[in-house]
Formats: sequence, structure tokens, C-alpha cells
Amino acid sequence: MDAELRLSPLEFTSTTDRVCTELRRLIVTGTLAPGQALNEKSVAQQLGVSRSPVREAFQRLVTERLLLAERNKSVTVKEFTDADIQEIYDARIAIETHAARRIIDAGAAAVTRTTERLESALTELRTQLDEGDRLAVARADLAFHQALVECGGNSRLVAAYELLSAETVTCMAWLENVKPSGDELMQDHRDFVDALQTHDPDQITSVISAHLSLAESNLAASTPAERASRQSAVVPQR
Repeated sequence: MDAELRLSPLEFTSTTDRVCTELRRLIVTGTLAPGQALNEKSVAQQLGVSRSPVREAFQRLVTERLLLAERNKSVTVKEFTDADIQEIYDARIAIETHAARRIIDAGAAAVTRTTERLESALTELRTQLDEGDRLAVARADLAFHQALVECGGNSRLVAAYELLSAETVTCMAWLENVKPSGDELMQDHRDFVDALQTHDPDQITSVISAHLSLAESNLAASTPAERASRQSAVVPQR
């Protein structure tokens, strides 16, 4: 008898999802510049898909605040102002602080479970830092913070943080271009874990606020040219 195969189910990804993923990547890396107009027909032709999934992808990315809908039904890449960046990081501080305090209030077992998830996220962050892919580092960084929020147990705040995720990973990727991370990023996140393990809500609040406020100030001090990676501003052919 043949040995039983241990296969994982294949993940179905729609054309709209694939278009969204590609456009997000191009926006996050700066290949599509802030203020750049996107034409539904042109994007569809270059990606080798019909216009319908492109239209749906545009709508989704407008909801994620990566694109802006114009009056003539076209879209442009969102330009992040200093006020936008401040609002994003203010929201993150509020959500992450609330989650951390709920975890501590829930007791030692909740802190232990959260610590285990954060340690796993730290391992992945270390891997991506060693690989040197800046976008992958940004995504691993976001995954760490998402794990903290999810452990807080408030489904509505998890949903709110998820809505922020596209803007957040964009900011994180820009920061990687402005100031590529090294071992200090690992220490910054290790400080999160250590503060959580003190069971002191004021300590974790201070660490979260300091970490995110510094990221905001570094990003706000940069220019759009510094934030963008050096790539050609066209949608790649498919």
C-alpha cells in the first residue's frame, strides 16, 4: 500500500486578489509614485487580465486608502501627508496599547500565550532581516504587531487594525528604504516582549508609545524620494 501523502490544501486566489497584491507591492515599493494616475484599461492590458478584476482591485485599494477615487472614475496613488502619517501611528498606539493592557488584565496565562506568539513572530522577523528583503522585513514587522493586537481579544479592534494594515506596511516599507533596519529592530521588538512580561501596563504603554512615535518622526522627517525604492514607475508586463 502506498504511504499516505501529507499534503496541505491548495489556497485559492482570485484574479482580483492577485491584482490587489501586485498593485499593493508596486505602491509600497514606490514603483507607483504618490499622485500617479492609474488607468483601468492600461493596467488590465499590462497584467494580462480583464478589466473587471482590475476595477474590483481599484475599489478594494480605495477602501484600504492606498488609492484615491477621482471624479472622472479614475484613481490615483494616495499621497501620504504628515497628518496622514500621524493619524496612522496615533491609531496604532491606541489599538496596541489597549490590546497589551487587556492581555495583562487577563492574567499570567494570557501573557504567556502572547509571549509565545510574539517569540514566533520575532523568529520570522530575524529570518527576514537576515535575508535582506526590505518589503519582507516590513511584513514580518507588521505580523509581530498584529499578533499583539489579536491576543488582546477584541474582534472589532482586530478588524480596525487590519484595515490599517495596508497603510501600515506601506509606512514600514518606506522606513526600510529611508533607514534600513538591523539588529536594533530586533531589540526594539524584544523590548515589547520584556515589557509585557513585567505585567506592568504602564511599562508596556511606555514602550509601545516610544517605539511607534520614533517610527512616525523618522518617517515624517523623510522625503517622498527617500521613501521610494529605486525602481521603474511602470506596471510590469505579465
